Parts: sequence; C-alpha cells; structure tokens
Amino acid sequence: MSTTANETGDAASLLADSGFVCGHAALVIPAAYTATPILLDLVEHGQRPRIKDAALGLLSNALDYFPTAGHNRVDTPYGANVPLCCAIARHIRGRRSALLAHGVHGKQLLAEAELHWRLTIEEAELQDDSSLIAIAVLEGAPFRTPVDAELHTPLKQPVQHVRINALTADTSGRACIELGQAPFEPVPGSALCPFECGRREH
Repeated sequence: MSTTANETGDAASLLADSGFVCGHAALVIPAAYTATPILLDLVEHGQRPRIKDAALGLLSNALDYFPTAGHNRVDTPYGANVPLCCAIARHIRGRRSALLAHGVHGKQLLAEAELHWRLTIEEAELQDDSSLIAIAVLEGAPFRTPVDAELHTPLKQPVQHVRINALTADTSGRACIELGQAPFEPVPGSALCPFECGRREH
C-alpha cells in the first residue's frame, strides 16, 4: 500500500497503464471488480487527499472503460455472468455516503454508477398475453421505458433478453414493472440489468 503522496502517484500511474485499467486503450479487465472495494476503502479512509483522488480516478476509469471481447462478465456472490460494469457499479453504490462526502467528483462517480441499474424480482405473475407483471426492488436511477434488459435467474439458466415495457418506482426503490413476452416466469431473486451493459466490449 502506498504511504506517501509520491508513491501514491506512482502506483496510480502504474495501475492506469498496466494494472486493471489501461488508459491508452481505454480498457478494463475483470480484476477491476476485485480491486473496486480496495479503491473505495482508500476513498473513504485514505489520509491524504492525493490518495483519495487517485483512487477516485481509477474507479471512474474502471466504470467507463470497455473490456475486451469475452472478458466482459464476472461471477459475484449474487449471480454469475454479471456485466463487469454493473458489478463495479454495485460496489460503488454501496459506498454512497462516503462518495457524497468526497465532493463533486464523488457525486459524479455515484451518479454514473446509478445508471447501471439493477432490478431484483420479489414476486411475478404471468399474464394471458405472455407479458409479466412483477414487484421488484430497484437499485440505481429510475429509467425510461421501453428498454431492453438482461434477465438473470438464481437457477443458473442462460441469460435471457427481455424488454421492460413499463416501470413505476418510489424513492425507496420499491418498483412495479411490466415485461413484454417473458420467456418464462422468473422466480423470486431473479434480476434484471441493462442489456447494453452486457454488450460493452472492445
């Protein structure tokens, strides 16, 4: 761990060029998911402003950059084959208070992470027209519909491409959604994330 401002600057430069992000190629690798909590710890508990700023910059790059083809997903405690950017964003959203306390750049990073929304289904009911109404919990910012999404199930079924036709959510994150032509009735614990996130590749 870097202990001085100069060492921190050197470490940040090294990570940006040859670690889990590559600034020249705007490239991120899956190891960024594992590194994200460590960088968030530096933002929250670092003693030097330069340490905090370097960590915040690397987090922003990790969220913005694209992975190479075939390396754009990670396995997490809450599901397999999660888009890398969504997994990183969920770590970031989990440190909301620390990022809000870090000023404008912390708020910007948090706002960007909010765009990588996640809906976790609690109850679902298939309709006669094959659409589906579900009660869910929304993490991240509400979004406009219709929108394409990935459907992940805890049963380790293949990721499904679905369309969210409607979303209603309150400030607590409680949400009601309508899916068009659902391939099957999702079980509780199934999750939705942006379809475009799963297609982010170099």
